[in-house]
Amino acid sequence: MACNKDHLKTDFIIKDLQINQSGFGRHKCASCAYEKGLENGKNLILNFNLESYILSLDESQKGLRRHKDPLEAYTIGFFHGLQGPQNHPIIKDKLKMAAQMRDFGLYMVGRGAVNATFSEVANPYSHAMSVVHVAHGFEILIKSRIVEEHPLLIFTKIPTESKIGGEDINIENLLEHGQTIMYSELPHRLWAATGYKLPDLKLYESFGKIRNQIIHFSIPSISLSDQTLNYTYQLVEKSVNEWWDTTILEYASGYDDCYCEYVFEQLKRLKIEINYKIDKNGDIVKITS
Repeated sequence: MACNKDHLKTDFIIKDLQINQSGFGRHKCASCAYEKGLENGKNLILNFNLESYILSLDESQKGLRRHKDPLEAYTIGFFHGLQGPQNHPIIKDKLKMAAQMRDFGLYMVGRGAVNATFSEVANPYSHAMSVVHVAHGFEILIKSRIVEEHPLLIFTKIPTESKIGGEDINIENLLEHGQTIMYSELPHRLWAATGYKLPDLKLYESFGKIRNQIIHFSIPSISLSDQTLNYTYQLVEKSVNEWWDTTILEYASGYDDCYCEYVFEQLKRLKIEINYKIDKNGDIVKITS
């Protein structure tokens, strides 16, 4: 069974743990293991059957916890719990904000990728909607990556002291009174904040124009399915591979269990190569050189 717990904060603690796809911890939820270790550390529980516990965990291969070692996650959690709150990692508002944006953006891109992969027989506007979903989803993902550095960096205008009544500035009044960067300006702010340059700026800009035409004017007479798949797997996929060591395939598959079978046919037709494949067990795995 797949783990459906809310692990947004924990994911950011374990994201830098080593990869481990062997032994009894294979595919088990490392975030659950960390949180159990934290609990046992706080309560000084030393007599604990760790192997049995990890074997009983739900599986999870989503986002930042993908392929992380649950045994190491438990150990780190136990240490943090044992040492008390003064030594526990401080999870600031920006990490929660960035995590929520990241997950929402990935699921939005995944939804758009599914719409683009299949025909429009059931829904005559699914390919047009795929453009909107993927473009907007990637916009959110870029902002999420910038927020990981500092929340103020996604704003072109921040609230004045008079707007918030002299209170300390927080995420809520930033969102209420601030103005965020437009789609067209995001690649430049991303580079300035993180040093990361989008793999294909021209593709980013041209796809944004297609999205704007669909939203504001009319649906163009071009293959929106091919345009979306190209944008998703030549641009978005490469970026999220680099930023979070994850793949759009994971999130698209959440909407349709057979998605990977069909999308690889489309990617082959479009001559698009990605860093992931399906192994003999049906798992999505990263291709190693």
